[in-house]
Amino acid sequence: MSVSISILERALEREKAARKQAETILEKKSAELYKITQELQESNQKLNHLFNATRSELTGVFANLVDAYLVTDLSGDVIKMNDAAIQLLGFDCTKENFNIKHLIFKEDLAVFYTYFKQIDAENQYKDFNVRVVTKSNELKILHINCSMMHDQDSNEPVAVQGIFRDVTSQVFAEEKLRASENRLALLVNNLDSGVFMLNENNTILLANKKLCDIFNLKVSADELSGKKLKDSGFIFDELFTDKDAVLDRYQEITSKKQVVLGDELQLKNGRFLERNYIPIYENDEFRGHLWSFIDITLKKKFRQSLESEKQKYGNVIANMNLGMVELSNDGQVVMVNQSFCKISGFTEEEIIGKGIGLFTKDASKSFKRILQEKGKRIEGISSSYEIEAFNKIGDKRYWLISGAPNYTIEGKVAGSIGIVLDITEIRNLQFQKEALVEKLERSNIELQEYAHIVSHDLKSPLRSIYALVSWLKEDNEGKLDELSMQNFGMIESTLEKMEQLITDILNYSSAGAGTLEVSSVDLNIVIEDIKQLLYIPNHIQVEVVDKLPVISADHVKIQQVFQNLISNAIKFIDKEEGLVEIGYRQTEKFYEFYVKDNGIGVEEKYHNKVFEIFHSLKKSKDSTGIGLSIVKKIIKLYNGRIWIESTPGEGTTFKFTIKKS
Repeated sequence: MSVSISILERALEREKAARKQAETILEKKSAELYKITQELQESNQKLNHLFNATRSELTGVFANLVDAYLVTDLSGDVIKMNDAAIQLLGFDCTKENFNIKHLIFKEDLAVFYTYFKQIDAENQYKDFNVRVVTKSNELKILHINCSMMHDQDSNEPVAVQGIFRDVTSQVFAEEKLRASENRLALLVNNLDSGVFMLNENNTILLANKKLCDIFNLKVSADELSGKKLKDSGFIFDELFTDKDAVLDRYQEITSKKQVVLGDELQLKNGRFLERNYIPIYENDEFRGHLWSFIDITLKKKFRQSLESEKQKYGNVIANMNLGMVELSNDGQVVMVNQSFCKISGFTEEEIIGKGIGLFTKDASKSFKRILQEKGKRIEGISSSYEIEAFNKIGDKRYWLISGAPNYTIEGKVAGSIGIVLDITEIRNLQFQKEALVEKLERSNIELQEYAHIVSHDLKSPLRSIYALVSWLKEDNEGKLDELSMQNFGMIESTLEKMEQLITDILNYSSAGAGTLEVSSVDLNIVIEDIKQLLYIPNHIQVEVVDKLPVISADHVKIQQVFQNLISNAIKFIDKEEGLVEIGYRQTEKFYEFYVKDNGIGVEEKYHNKVFEIFHSLKKSKDSTGIGLSIVKKIIKLYNGRIWIESTPGEGTTFKFTIKKS
């Protein structure tokens, strides 16, 4: 029992010691915990202070950020934006609600949604461009960098923030630059000269197709790019007639590094090239060479030919019968040839530097005309004109001048060149001709008057004879035998034919005389009138194949033409069923008519003779041989012609033209 109590007492003592030790440890730990708590509170205060300072600093940065900055919720509604964003977009989220998606240009929406999903998946998306439409309806291109914002406690995404910059001008500038580069590349590739560019290490940077064509290279222009010149395919031994001279000149040019223009090279195939060289510098540091080659073979041959032609035509101009004079813009003579000196009577020394008054009187019409023509030359107009001029001894001459402006290489009018033809003899002949024409016109008038008088004087005794014969027949009817009466009939027929002949001669003499009384003539009506006037046997039909035109002509004369041709056709029809056809066709300047019959026809040897006066293929009392001559004469008045197409035994077609008015 006592042992048990002793054990319990010892156990109690140990428990007390342990409890005391635990209390000591607890007091120590409590003191440490208090100290740590104090330190945590101090750290928390510092962190809050630092957070507030950082927050204030970020707020200042956000407010003063040069680039536009905004924050949207996960649906795209804008919840925060800085002044730069307000100014750029025109919207202010503090005054109006708007969603960023509604600003996206409709053609970029699909791409924008892809970017938005990318942000959701990867928490950020950098460096992408999208087009937006601002509040003022402007289209802008924005460069955007976005990231996701998360809740501090749950780390769940709560918003999207982004910085964006207006790169519209930059993008457009880059597009223009690319377009310019493409145009430049296209231009270089299509130049008529071969071009290649080398860097300072003789590596080819640029070449075009023409270069490959000129030197017959077996590689393309693109394949040349990046190659060393020695590996490019330029085989000097095969290309140039004087390889050493070409290489020496190349070394000289590249060592001096100075611009060279117009170097001439000859290829072995006979062609000639013009070589140009431009050194390329950047910040005064040599960066490479630019070479161009132009095939001047044709140009060189043309220049040689031009020199030859110039020499030849120089001799021609100096010795031709036409005078040539060159004037400056102020009217002073600059150059004359020998023929002009001969025409004018002055020497070259007497003419050069003088004005046009040397050959004309200053107040004359010719002087004024030359000044007028001089104004045309300044305007670049060429023309021909005639003037009265005076040679050195004072004789009046007539000059025909063909003037043209004289241009400088730059295309400016430097004066004029005139080719002078002395037409004095021609003009004198014209004056004589005009006098003769006037005299001839008077003679024609007198002749027509005489023809009318003669016609009247001849017809009067014929009519008297005809009357006497008729009286004799009447008085002696039944007294004279039949033969005598037949003789009286023959006398009457002869008298009628004589009167018709006189009438036809009068018509022929007046057919081409006088003026045409032009009016609108319906040829269909003319033909109908002729059909009523002429005797047309029952077995003959006169038909108009095509409706005839209405023309401007002398009604009487045009009716005379058709009447003679139709009458002639009827007269020579020998078929049981006769046919006369009238038709036409037209060209740009003429009407072409025809009168066709199925009569006896005309042999080819008579095709021209039938139009001669008093010529008739068929002798009859009704034919005088003048009708077709009158037709031809009238048609000439209309600047037309008449001809025959005929097959003997089948018929004849008379065709004639009349010029349209």
